[in-house]
Order: sequence, then C-alpha cells, then structure tokens
Amino acid sequence: MDVSEYMKKHGLDDASLDAMAEPYERGDYESGGGEVYAGSHIDAVGKRRVTVIYDASATKRAEAIARRRGVRPSEIYRDALDYYLAAQS
Repeated sequence: MDVSEYMKKHGLDDASLDAMAEPYERGDYESGGGEVYAGSHIDAVGKRRVTVIYDASATKRAEAIARRRGVRPSEIYRDALDYYLAAQS
C-alpha cells in the first residue's frame, strides 16, 4: 500500500495532515505524557538488534533445535550467547 492509498483508506488529505502536524511544529504538542525515545524502540526497552553471519550448516542445526524445542531460532542464538557470556564471568 502506498501513501496515497493509506491516506484514502483512513480519510486523510494534505490539509488534515497539515492541521495535525501544526501543534508539533509550533512546539506546543500535547503528547499525553510518558517518555519519548529517539532511535529504535528496541533500544528503548534495553535490547538491541545484532546481525551476525553464521555458516549455513550451523544455522540449519540451530533451526532443527528450535523446531524440536518449539521456539524460534533467535531464542537458540540468545541462549548460546547467554551461555557464553556466563562462562566468561
């Protein structure tokens, strides 16, 4: 869905978007309280996404373990990192 389709679906036009943005641009936008975070929402909750390249055979083994445990492969990688970090303490 492109921007035009999204705007049409939600009954928005350029004038309504300008009206919604005006308080923010003036600096008097009422956010409703709560803390505002910059950056990834993952960073805001104390987590960070990491990209790692593994050998294909290792990822297949991790996927098989995950299937047997009924979890996502990412949980296998997190468990392995937790185990390694605990051993380094």
